[in-house]
Amino acid sequence: MKRIFGYLYALRQYLSTDKGAYDFYDAMRACLIILASMAAGLALMIALFG
Repeated sequence: MKRIFGYLYALRQYLSTDKGAYDFYDAMRACLIILASMAAGLALMIALFG
C-alpha cells in the first residue's frame, strides 16, 4: 500500500512541474483526437453500411 501512495506522490510531484503538466495535457489532447477519429469512423461506417 505504501508503494501505491509513493507512486501517486511521485506522479503528483511530476504533474506539478511545467514539463509534467505539458505532458499530461498533450496526452489528454492526443486521447481526445483519437476518440474523435474513432467516433467519425463509426459514424461513417453507420452512414455507409447502415
